[in-house]
Amino acid sequence: MRYSVFVCSFLFLMALFSSLGGRAQSIITDSLHLVIAKSSTSNGERIEAMAQLSKIIAAQNKLPEALKIAKEAQQLSHREKDGRYGALIQSTLSYLHVQQDSLKLAFQAIDSAEQYLSHTTDKIIQGRVLFRRGWLEHIVENTDKAYQNMLKALRLLNEDGTDLYKSNIYHYLAAIHAYWGNTDKQLHYTRLCHDVAHRSGNPDAIANANLSMGTSYLYRFRKDDSQQQLLDSAAYFYRSVLQLTDSLKSRITLPSTRGIAALNMANLYFEFYPASYQDSAQVYLNEALSIGKKINNVDIIANSYGILSEYSLKENDYIRAEALLQMALTEIINSPGGTLSKGRITNALARVAEKSGNTAKALEYYKQYMKYDKELFDKEKLSITQRLEIQYQSEKKELALTATKQEALFTKKLNRYYLITIIAGLIALFFLFRSYHFKLKSSQQKQLLLTGEKNKAELQTNLKIEETARLRAERELMQERLNQLEKKLLAGTLQVAEKNTLMKELKDKLSLLDREDPLYRQIDRLISKNHDVDKGYNNIRTELSEISPDFIANLQQKAENKLTRLDLKYCSYILMGLTNKEIAVKLNVDPKSIRMARYRIKQKLNLQKEENLDQFINELGA
Repeated sequence: MRYSVFVCSFLFLMALFSSLGGRAQSIITDSLHLVIAKSSTSNGERIEAMAQLSKIIAAQNKLPEALKIAKEAQQLSHREKDGRYGALIQSTLSYLHVQQDSLKLAFQAIDSAEQYLSHTTDKIIQGRVLFRRGWLEHIVENTDKAYQNMLKALRLLNEDGTDLYKSNIYHYLAAIHAYWGNTDKQLHYTRLCHDVAHRSGNPDAIANANLSMGTSYLYRFRKDDSQQQLLDSAAYFYRSVLQLTDSLKSRITLPSTRGIAALNMANLYFEFYPASYQDSAQVYLNEALSIGKKINNVDIIANSYGILSEYSLKENDYIRAEALLQMALTEIINSPGGTLSKGRITNALARVAEKSGNTAKALEYYKQYMKYDKELFDKEKLSITQRLEIQYQSEKKELALTATKQEALFTKKLNRYYLITIIAGLIALFFLFRSYHFKLKSSQQKQLLLTGEKNKAELQTNLKIEETARLRAERELMQERLNQLEKKLLAGTLQVAEKNTLMKELKDKLSLLDREDPLYRQIDRLISKNHDVDKGYNNIRTELSEISPDFIANLQQKAENKLTRLDLKYCSYILMGLTNKEIAVKLNVDPKSIRMARYRIKQKLNLQKEENLDQFINELGA
């Protein structure tokens, strides 16, 4: 069992306010309570203090109290016209809901925060909300959206006093590139995190940046272990964390930083150095264990005992190896979290018992491991369900937003048409009046009646012409609406096809579950409802196809039935007016493959090189 705990540092900032401890934490909470209680404190300052205090209270595992403080701050924010305070407290609520494992409420809160942003010009709070949105997307593994939101946040946070926020963002950008396997970009953003953290002067941010730098070099060494200087650099930055946290004890509010650095140093000695360095590793492990027990950090405790156990296994001391793992399990057994660590420890115990020849004990430990593994599996199932629901709601929201924009654009064009028509009518009436006035003055009294009749006839003729033009305009408008409806339905059809592919994969995964499992029946009912929705949607599609059924048929006729379903999907997206880049995003493929597909479709349609595929499809669709 290899205890490579260096990945802990990339989860470090997710708990930026979740490990505050000891005297430093007490000083901060006391000062915040003082700010809140002072009568001279402005309403806005009180809201900001309550938002910060709620995060610290949540870090003490007092979520109900933290939520209560945040809700009170939310009520105070309603008094402020500036939306920055509402956005701030909703962003804070989003963070607290994640600590409650309620991703749905977290995303609802960040949606509300973004609505408040429309009522403020404060770029710093806009950047912070965008960062929180990216943070949430990172949690549900929507790394592309997380990356985009964090880059947008960086562009907004270009004022003085924002270095701490930018350091956090660079930290996550480095983590995302590590997830993507891009070590060069990871190191680039880690260095930016390091530079900005030093510029901020915040000891916790500096310590975390050094931790990230060490981790980045360790990643690179694992990919190319011939470069010893990379391992030396990793050790240098981990030691820097220990030196910094030792020299600035009174200003460090995150003791877990030091614990992780000590643990990573011990892991370096265990994994890459000879057994003769065990004494050095022991020093760091003792430090990590001391901190882990003090702040009740399950991961630090479990990994520290795990490395000690591995050293005992190397010496074939099975009794001590088992005793160390039992000590770790005893330390964390009553912790509310740590299911993964408990599973790893019991699995290691089973392996130690098996090596020592005690198969009965190994089997008992393995049963405990299976129990923790099942708990972890159930949590992962719930997490996956929440992520799928959030992704569905996000896509639904994006579709609704697109439809709203299109409707607003159409309404704008229609209003413009009405305005032009009214102005033209007024101008026409003005000239008619002027003409009538001059004729009235120049006509003789005896011809007044004849002139009036003539003008009446002309007016009736004009009215008929205008009525004809109005009917023609209405027909054109109805045709335009029909075309829009066809494109929307075509887009919906493609979306349903993509969704059905996802539902099929979900059903395949569902077949692996026990049919008696309540979750199985719930998901099965959802899939059945999905089929009913698709059936109703197909009826609508059939009705529309009766209005304009010729596009696909004509397309296949031109291609002599050579077009595949994927080719038809490409053609449908082109008819909808999507660009190559947009089609690539829809189908999750490289834009280069879209260009190759277009070339293949032109060949099947017997189009010449100079002929335009988009024009051909639009003319055929018209």
